[in-house]
Amino acid sequence: MITRPYTLLTLTLALLVSLSGCGGGGKSSTTDPGPTTPEPQPDTTPASFSFTATTGAALNSVTTSNTITVSGINTATTVSVVNGQYAIDNGSFTNAEGTINNGQTLQVQVTNSANYQTTTTATVTIGGVSASYSATTMAEPIQGVAIDVNPNIRHSVGGVDSFDRRKFITIHASNTENDWFGGNAASLGFANESDDLITEFLEGYDVYLGRDTGGISWHLSQTQEDPAKPGFADEANMTSRGNDTKGWYTVNPSEIAIKQRQHEHRNTDMIIGSQQHPFWPDGKLTGQGWALSQTDTEAEPFGTATGHYMANFLAKFYKQSESDPNGQPKPLYVEVMNEPLYELVDAATNPTTPEKVFHFHNTVADEIRKLNDDVLIGGYTVAFPDFDSNNFERWENRDKAFIDIAGEKMDFISIHLYDFPNFQNTQRYRKGSNVEATFDMLDHYTTLTLGAPLPLIVSEYGAPDHALFKAPWTPYRDGLKLKALNSLLMSMLERPDTLLKTIPFIPVKAEWGRDGVPYNDRLMRQKFEAEGETGNEWVYTDLVKFYQLWADVNGTRVDSYAADMDILVDSYVDGSTLYVILNNLEFNDETLTLTDLGLNNNSFVSGTMRHLHTVDGNPVLSESALANIPTNLTIGGEATIVLALNFENDIAISETSEETKYYATTYKQAITANTDISFAINNATLGDQGEAILRLGIGRDHGLSLQPSVSVNGVNVEVPSDYRGYDQFHNGTGRPNFYGVIEIPVPYSALQTSNTVVVNFPDSTGFVTTAALQVFNTSTSITRPMQ
Repeated sequence: MITRPYTLLTLTLALLVSLSGCGGGGKSSTTDPGPTTPEPQPDTTPASFSFTATTGAALNSVTTSNTITVSGINTATTVSVVNGQYAIDNGSFTNAEGTINNGQTLQVQVTNSANYQTTTTATVTIGGVSASYSATTMAEPIQGVAIDVNPNIRHSVGGVDSFDRRKFITIHASNTENDWFGGNAASLGFANESDDLITEFLEGYDVYLGRDTGGISWHLSQTQEDPAKPGFADEANMTSRGNDTKGWYTVNPSEIAIKQRQHEHRNTDMIIGSQQHPFWPDGKLTGQGWALSQTDTEAEPFGTATGHYMANFLAKFYKQSESDPNGQPKPLYVEVMNEPLYELVDAATNPTTPEKVFHFHNTVADEIRKLNDDVLIGGYTVAFPDFDSNNFERWENRDKAFIDIAGEKMDFISIHLYDFPNFQNTQRYRKGSNVEATFDMLDHYTTLTLGAPLPLIVSEYGAPDHALFKAPWTPYRDGLKLKALNSLLMSMLERPDTLLKTIPFIPVKAEWGRDGVPYNDRLMRQKFEAEGETGNEWVYTDLVKFYQLWADVNGTRVDSYAADMDILVDSYVDGSTLYVILNNLEFNDETLTLTDLGLNNNSFVSGTMRHLHTVDGNPVLSESALANIPTNLTIGGEATIVLALNFENDIAISETSEETKYYATTYKQAITANTDISFAINNATLGDQGEAILRLGIGRDHGLSLQPSVSVNGVNVEVPSDYRGYDQFHNGTGRPNFYGVIEIPVPYSALQTSNTVVVNFPDSTGFVTTAALQVFNTSTSITRPMQ
């Protein structure tokens, strides 16, 4: 048996003897290599890596990932892929297992699904570390215009988020008008077909009363002159007559009076206003044979007598408070005068000046406030707010001048908005981009001069057809008005924070306007006026379809969006009902696609679709029941659809979209070719996410560019070629020039608290009239459908 320790010891001793004999002193004659570095151990585990997912990929195509660089290994390492291919250093793609070295690059490829919105995923493994790359195919292309509605997102505008029928669903009438009960024609034996028209209409269609410019004039015709102060109403006489009027309104036992009182809750925010004659002091006699004072001195400014009468009328002919036992509700709004400049300046034999009319407004307002601190006063109730007329001379000489002279004493600006579908062989529409520019101009300038937008009242809107003036009633003419009413209303609904009240110009019967034939605009007609009908009874014209269309719309405004500027959309949630209102500014039919409402956990129960459109030019209101939520629908040219969708449970509104407009520190900037126009828009409040639109008002001749280059805080933004409504040129039969707003989407990430907007046109002349940022701060991210 061999003992291993003994052998090792013997060898060691022998080696020591040998080394000692070769050099002495124990030192080798060769260099000592010292300690050696061990060989590195192989490392095949790379640092983690990842791929960016692809969305919107084409069907049946190949999609390639971003490039990653391998790191953290020191030797060739295995690489493999499942459900795809890979390529190293831009080489050929393969699905076979291979090797990869540190510093080399790698990409992944997948073959996309043949189905829409389907995800394909490949997984790559390098040295035991894996990462996935996914590609999701595009959404199914939308046929027609995409409509996006998010019922779970409350949409507030300047803090207002509800549909206010008292503000928007109104009629140009009061509860005391005789026309509700037969009126002048009743004495001739012509009665209403309805036994209770006022109740049927106001309560049945949930309509509120709007405006009365006749009552204040009639009472002036009955008022005596102050014997001690010529040209002024006798206050004692007005007190007596006011008490009689209030008392009789309250105690009158007639059936008509009872009905009037029954519906007074629908006229609690009425508008009253004066007419030119005899309220403008020019010597025109009242019914009692005297004229309002024309004195114009420092002690008695021109219009003092008019304001004195209006103040006493408001203070003595209406209920003054809840404790006042008598009288009808006091009007909330007072228009100093209805459309004064047309008769007093434009069509007058001896015209006055706009400036005198505007100072008259101040004087009247001062007098009214001496006795009434509970009414709001405004003007100048412009008939034709054509700001762009004569290269904006009208704006400078009239509307801007009114704000400069009277703005501080006005509680609101009052305007009238009319489409002109046939005016001297032209079609001059306000609906669409023009009405947006009109509103923005007023809001922007009053913000600059008064610190905030001065509230607006639209006390008349509609559409006269000049080719059919003084013509017999026709449903075609009503159809033109209905198209305008709905399109203009949709724009006004976007401004619930600055609009105090809007009134379609629809009187009840307007017998005061009969001139050989009945007045054009009216809710009622006699039966014989329609082809194929006989009888003198009063029945509805087709204008009632406006109220039938909007009859039950109510609730909280929720987020909605249309992918085409010419489709206006608005939506409201009322308990378990979702209302979706769609309006088509195009002259032709359009196909719409309603995207997923996001209410899969709340079952659809039933619904209706009302479609107000025209057939052969005549208005038709069709109504159909819905067994399912419609995905695709067709809307007629210049038509409106109201969808009422009923769900099993109340619709939960858990998110918010808060809209605010911010106006630039300057406005109305002249356009010079290839020259920057810079706007500062400051003090914007921003959240974590949202949306934004840059609104540019533009006024220039037809044929000039409406697509400037635009940047926001140095970020270039794409300017759409489309805008609301028609192109205003209309093959030479439209408006004299373009005046409208173009709406430009802006990335929310580009916004700052203080913003710089730079606009540059390739050609000269015209103006950028307004610049505003419309900001939507949302509590959740919103993805809009692609068109």
